[in-house]
Amino acid sequence: MKIFLAALIAACSYSVSAATITATANLDYAQEFEPSNPIPSTATGTATILFDDVANTLDISASIDGIFLSDITFPIGSGLEFGAIGPFHIHLGAVGVNGPPQVVFEQESFFSATPTGLDVSANDIAFDPGLIANLLDGNLYLNLHSLDYGSGEIRGQLSAVPVPLPLMLLMVPLGILARFKRNSLSL
Repeated sequence: MKIFLAALIAACSYSVSAATITATANLDYAQEFEPSNPIPSTATGTATILFDDVANTLDISASIDGIFLSDITFPIGSGLEFGAIGPFHIHLGAVGVNGPPQVVFEQESFFSATPTGLDVSANDIAFDPGLIANLLDGNLYLNLHSLDYGSGEIRGQLSAVPVPLPLMLLMVPLGILARFKRNSLSL
């Protein structure tokens, strides 16, 4: 029984101290709060972000349909209302609440054209470790700003993807079987 408990504690502690937390978002106009342009955009997007909570860096991969490179601008000569911080950001804010940018994806090299829109890809972007608590509480969102939608054209709330605990799932039945076997031997 002591071995089973030690294995169970080890499995639980591994899941709590994970070095990488995966978050996903589906972006669309319907999630925008108080948009600057009342004409609904038909653009959509998906994003996956890997937060390394040891190095405090993140990797992002996003695919956007319906917004093209010609629809966005970058810090040099930016005409967007949010200033010189680029078109794509992680913001602090719950669903239905606008909040300040926390991580900016401002470099033009992060963006590439696709036949239906654009892709965003960046690695090793620094972030404040305090964002992890906000991520786990559901208080971070992605926002893609365009020339026609200065306050954001599409938005998506980030959701942390639960880490599966295959070891724990395996250990529980094995522990039950071991106990059953020990009890049946003592009969």
